[in-house]
Formats: sequence, structure tokens, C-alpha cells
Amino acid sequence: MISICTVSLRDRFWGKQPESGSARGTRGAARLHRLRLILEVSAIAIVAGAGSAMAADLGACGTIISKPGFYQVTQDLSASGGDCIDVNSARAILFLNGHQLSGNGRGTGIKFSARAAHSFLEGGNANISGFAIGVEDAASNVHGDNFNANGNTTGGLLVNGAQNSTFSNFQASNNGSYGVHFLMGSGSVAESAQASNNGSYGVWLDGARNVRIDNFDTETNATAGVYLGCASGGPGGSCTGARRVNSANQIFDGFADGNGPYGIVLDSNASANIITSVESMNNKSADMLDLGKCGASSWFGNAFATANPSGCIY
Repeated sequence: MISICTVSLRDRFWGKQPESGSARGTRGAARLHRLRLILEVSAIAIVAGAGSAMAADLGACGTIISKPGFYQVTQDLSASGGDCIDVNSARAILFLNGHQLSGNGRGTGIKFSARAAHSFLEGGNANISGFAIGVEDAASNVHGDNFNANGNTTGGLLVNGAQNSTFSNFQASNNGSYGVHFLMGSGSVAESAQASNNGSYGVWLDGARNVRIDNFDTETNATAGVYLGCASGGPGGSCTGARRVNSANQIFDGFADGNGPYGIVLDSNASANIITSVESMNNKSADMLDLGKCGASSWFGNAFATANPSGCIY
């Protein structure tokens, strides 16, 4: 029997129950349009505030961007080893122009270093594949939109300690370990993301705080669609290094179907998180699993068939 709980106040804050079928193709369209406008205005502001900004065409991997400005990729790029494009300057705009960036199993396709705050990535539906990691953000206040980080040996998108970065309208599927990994950091957003068929997790929050995952699709991942925890080997496992707490994160308006064994998992180090308006069905062991202290996080307004412990998830 499927349990669907509806909380009257939830509709005023979190929207409607999860859609199914053909509705998946249109969900979040208005929100995405608003976000795109915000990102476009942000890009204009970056150019206006950059002073003596550079403008350059990029035609080869191994590029290092060291000054603010506008940079566009002019052709498909292939890396023989290492990274393809490193962004080491704040307020840089990188337009991939729909091109293919290919690696040889190592390095990172697009890497924003800690010096690249307030930079902007517009993919134009570009493909970033064959690297160890497709896109890495170690800066803060980075905006990324409209790219595909699929088929990388480790992960699609790594948000590595960044604060207040936003990634929208992207794919991170068919990667060796994870689709999207928020490692530490706080205040970042992944919106309108598809992260399916990854070797472990679709979306992985590891020591993340106040991160928002919205309007997502995480299906047929090997371990879990969405995982809040620090164990690379799976829920309930030991963590390497210091214990990393996942707290005050918001997971809503999405799908976590057909994963094995779990749909959405909160590990024992997760607290004060909110999971609502999510459909999680046909996962092998549990659609929703909470290994933390019962009541430490809030589950409500979701659609699921199996939950553990059932008394904590509504």
C-alpha cells in the first residue's frame, strides 16, 4: 500500500505533490525561466564590474583563465591528460557554446579554483565527459547552467567546499561514482538536475549545510538516488577522517525511483533536514531510510511505498 501524506500548510510553502508520467518533462519550467533570467543578469553584472576584462576564444584544452572577462569555446576540445579548462580568476564568464569536452579518464573538465568566486559557466547544452570529474567548483558564488557532465570516471559535478553557488538545468548521469557531490560547504543549490545511472549516488551531500536540491530526477543509481552522509561505501558505513554533519538541507520537488537499494537516505550524521514533495518508488530495499535519531529531520508530503523506520517518515 502506498502512503501519501498531505499536510495542509505544506502546499503554501512547498508546492504540490510530486508529478508523474508526462508531467516530468514540464515541471519547474516557470521557476527555471526565472532562474535563467537571474543568471543572465548576473553575467552582465560580472562584465560591467570587471574593469579591464579580457575577451578571448578558447580552442584547446590546457587553458588557464587568470583574468576576469568573457571566454568562449570555439570548437570541440580533447584533453590528453589533466584538466581541460581551469578558471583561476574571479568574475570570469565561460561559455562552452554547446561543444564537446572530452578527457582520457583523468583530470577535470572545468575547474573553478578557490580564486574564481563570482564566476559563471554557461554550457549551451555542452557535453563534458571522459574526465575523472566533469565540473568542480572550489570557489564561492559560482553560477553554472545548461551543461551535461555525463560519463566521467568518478563524478559529474563536485561542489568542493564552496559557499552559495548555484547550478541549474544540467545532467550528471552515467558517472563512475556519483552524479553530484556537495562536499562540505553551505548555502549552495542544485536545481533542475538529472542524476541517473551513476555507480553509487545520484546526489550526495557530505558534510553539507543549508544546501537546496530542488526539481531533481535521480533514478537507477547503484546505491541511492539521494544520500546525506559521509560514507563512500554506503549508508551506515564508516567515514574517513573527521565526522561530517549534514544539517539544515532542503530536498524537495523531485524523483528518486528505481535505485538500488535506496531511494533517499539520511545517515546517522544527518539532522534538521527537510525532505518533502518527493516521489520515491520501486527502490530495492527502502524508498526512504533514516538512520539518524528519529525526529531529527523532517519527512512530509512525500510519495513512497516502503520506509524505515516507518515511525519517523510521514
